Amino acid sequence: MKSIKDWVLPVLFVGLSILTVLKGLELRLYGTDVDGQGIGVYFLFFEINDRVPENDIPSYAYGFFISSLLALFIAVGLVFNRYLKLKNK
Repeated sequence: MKSIKDWVLPVLFVGLSILTVLKGLELRLYGTDVDGQGIGVYFLFFEINDRVPENDIPSYAYGFFISSLLALFIAVGLVFNRYLKLKNK
């Protein structure tokens, strides 16, 4: 049972990484071609910003890509840490 608990957190971080990449791709597809002054950026159930100007949309996309990489690195680190614990037993 303990081994299942050790894999839940890395799987959650990989899922978070996938979701942030998808949000970043969605924002990149918008580019600067939006109606009106800007868009609202929402992630999962949270409002990131209610009014993002057109010229700032690509920077929000890059922010989501960077956070995706961070979540992926954390997941890899957790898996690697678990591997080292198993190897030392």
